[in-house]
Amino acid sequence: MMKAEWEFSEELEDRRTNLVVKGYDSYCLQTMGGKEIELAKEINILYRDKEALALPFLRITHKSKNGVKSTFQKVMLPGYVFLYLPKESIPFEIQPGGISFHFVRNVDKNDFLLRRSDEKYAQWIFNSGGIIGMSKAIKVNGKVRVISGPLYNMVGNIKEYSKKNRNCRIEITLFNRVISMWLPFQWLVEVPEEKKTEDNQSNNS
Repeated sequence: MMKAEWEFSEELEDRRTNLVVKGYDSYCLQTMGGKEIELAKEINILYRDKEALALPFLRITHKSKNGVKSTFQKVMLPGYVFLYLPKESIPFEIQPGGISFHFVRNVDKNDFLLRRSDEKYAQWIFNSGGIIGMSKAIKVNGKVRVISGPLYNMVGNIKEYSKKNRNCRIEITLFNRVISMWLPFQWLVEVPEEKKTEDNQSNNS
């Protein structure tokens, strides 16, 4: 049996745009590991009229088999799905369908609204459509510089990188704990600092 794959459709893109325009609140749901994609799809269908947007958190990762390189989707936070609702919505209007879940409680405020670093993390997933794709990176004077993609806004969180495996390790804070994860990037041609300086001078001439 093939594993379910996540697709951020045009309909979900429209829903995300509407939430940005109207304003939205972020929540997190906990479910059974392996049911993240199914739960997100179920909520997006059942609660379309409430403009709910549910997203799993996946990443594109590299794999190599018999010398053939390819990519596949990997769940980054097993058992968790992020939920976005228009401002002033009542979260408990979202009830379990075929897949059970519960809201993750904010222990500081004794409610379910994500705040501070948790909200920032949820916004990152919101902006990515639930799946972290490839970032593009270059190396300048021995340092990694991300020039585009999901890691672009996470540069300060990059702790190490593997050119061989084409991954960067980042650290983020979620639910008051530090989580470390490897995310993929496409390695571009290294740019010597001297060459970059010459190019900038030529452009300014």
